[in-house]
Amino acid sequence: MKKKEIIPIQIVDRNPSMSPTAPAKSKLAARVKLGQVEAYIYNGTDKYILATIRKELNIHASRLHSRT
Repeated sequence: MKKKEIIPIQIVDRNPSMSPTAPAKSKLAARVKLGQVEAYIYNGTDKYILATIRKELNIHASRLHSRT
């Protein structure tokens, strides 16, 4: 088996724009709190990430529900 190495790279823009712009800030779409678990969901979040968050919250909710 060949050894896999991680090689760091850096991308340099050779033609930078005249005025650098700050990255757009995402707006908070939802805050979900379930017991001690808290999730912040922002506009533009990928649907696969949302599905994973929902799955994890459902698991956590069922555990809380089974304790009561």
